Amino acid sequence: MKVPWGDREWQRAVVYGLGASGLAASRLLLSQGVEILGVDSRTEENLELGDMTVAAGVELILGAEPAELPPGIDGVVVSPGVPADRPLLDAARRRDVPVVAEVELGFLFAEGPVIGITGSNGKSTTTALTGELLKAAGFDVEVCGNIGVPLSARVEGPAGRIFVTELSSFQLETIDTFRPQAAALLNLAADHLDRHRNVEVYFGAKRALFKNQEAEDIAVLNADQDDVVAVEVTARRRLFSRQQSVEDGCYLDGDRVVEIDPARGSRPLFHRDEIPLAGLHNLENAMAAALLSRAMGADPESFPAALAHFRGLPHRLQKVAERQGISWYDDSKATNFAATQKSLEGFADGSVHLILGGRNKGGDPMDIAEIVSRKARCLYLVGEAAGEIWSALGNMVRCEMSGTIAAAIDAAGGSAAGGEIVLLSPGCASFDQYDSFGERGDHFQHLVRAFDG
Repeated sequence: MKVPWGDREWQRAVVYGLGASGLAASRLLLSQGVEILGVDSRTEENLELGDMTVAAGVELILGAEPAELPPGIDGVVVSPGVPADRPLLDAARRRDVPVVAEVELGFLFAEGPVIGITGSNGKSTTTALTGELLKAAGFDVEVCGNIGVPLSARVEGPAGRIFVTELSSFQLETIDTFRPQAAALLNLAADHLDRHRNVEVYFGAKRALFKNQEAEDIAVLNADQDDVVAVEVTARRRLFSRQQSVEDGCYLDGDRVVEIDPARGSRPLFHRDEIPLAGLHNLENAMAAALLSRAMGADPESFPAALAHFRGLPHRLQKVAERQGISWYDDSKATNFAATQKSLEGFADGSVHLILGGRNKGGDPMDIAEIVSRKARCLYLVGEAAGEIWSALGNMVRCEMSGTIAAAIDAAGGSAAGGEIVLLSPGCASFDQYDSFGERGDHFQHLVRAFDG
């Protein structure tokens, strides 16, 4: 079987970007008898291509990005790390050759319902939570997408599985026919402006998640954010809120999360204290996950136990240690200022020693000025953005120019008192000093465990 697309069948395709997503797409295409031209600006020494270098039906162009599309190409599959405006992609569009995301390719071969989850923050946690709730309710589930395992790598296997798929703006900007049976937009905040032209382009990529849904599908939206609840959808709208009641969806009623279904009335889903994760944002994540699971027919009787056993993902407001009454948290995954704001919301006013900074992705530190002035006792600034953050926030809260996370830990650990928090929630990417947010978080945890105060 080749890849059917409109009135053509793919015989030969370009896979642009040969990281995990590109390799998964290449293997799926090869399994369908499609020849591959793999393209990546990195050299072979900087890639982990494995058997792809000797596989039959594969040609590679490495260390360069051709500006023109070779003849005989029926389609182009784009990895998330490749900007949508590259010259080769423009050349393909001029020739009416389809340019699609890796997740789009995977969707074509997924023999079961697909759930799509996006938002500026909380995607990975909500994706993992949804998978756990569905598994506890007895469903066969694949958790995939931006969370770490490409959808294309999971579609081969028995039919009827539910594909719970985390989706970034980089993936959504090149979808075409991708239609999730249930989809969630958790929140919107300025992010990735180093990639997208402006915030409206970024928000538009997020909203594209719903563009192919139909009336029988489910759209899960955050009722507490105006930019989200205003998104136009064709699908049935189900809202979640921790601040107000809703007509269709779920909301926080005292300490209980209650589902409202116009056709079936109300029923409790879980109590907020059954969520072991820190932060009010994780209550929102759990509500979204519950609605997505309900869209698949999951019985909520299993939700409380599944939530109680969920320990979260690394580097997402993860408690690392508590010594002399000082709690240390790793929130290295907070790579934009909106994520930092979400993390700060759950802590007492004036209690947080906040490690902030790294490589700014185009965000404005003033977006967190109000909450920082309330929650933070001191800011310890690191990385490339330290000076920019000092200029924005230095007249509102005490700041120290630490430079590195090691220096920030020494300073914060020496200043914090019992009952206070030391929080790494950088609001910036890690790439000025680390290869990833995970490496940054691992280093923070190592230093915290070695710190003797």
